[in-house]
Amino acid sequence: MINKTLLWTALFSALFTVLSLMFLHLFNFIDWSPVGWAKKGQFATSAHFTIQWTLLFIALTIVLAVVYYAVSFTTSIPPSVTSLIIAIIAVFAIEWTIGSPKTPFDAIKSVSIPFLAIIAIVLRFITGTAVFMKKFSGESMK
Repeated sequence: MINKTLLWTALFSALFTVLSLMFLHLFNFIDWSPVGWAKKGQFATSAHFTIQWTLLFIALTIVLAVVYYAVSFTTSIPPSVTSLIIAIIAVFAIEWTIGSPKTPFDAIKSVSIPFLAIIAIVLRFITGTAVFMKKFSGESMK
């Protein structure tokens, strides 16, 4: 069920996320590098930084398209609640994986609030669009 709305939503969400991550990294709002996975995993380590950011954009587009499809089934839950829950879980998982804190309390203290806000905004956009389109397509079938 790939439609234009899913594709455009995933593309613009990934673009906004990549640009926001560049901004957060540039002004040291996050302590880690968004393209650090290339150095850590020995994948594209010698590649130009634009290629690393492009690969991140492609990966985010795929992940956000899957998120769009998954949250389209949550029509009975308000999109704000769904997006906040997913954002909090995703940010803690990302920070836990990257930072490797010793305790859950250390993980909570290490969370970047601007990063959490960006992820919550992106997920609210995706969730709102997915739920609206699911309800709209359900009403047009009647």
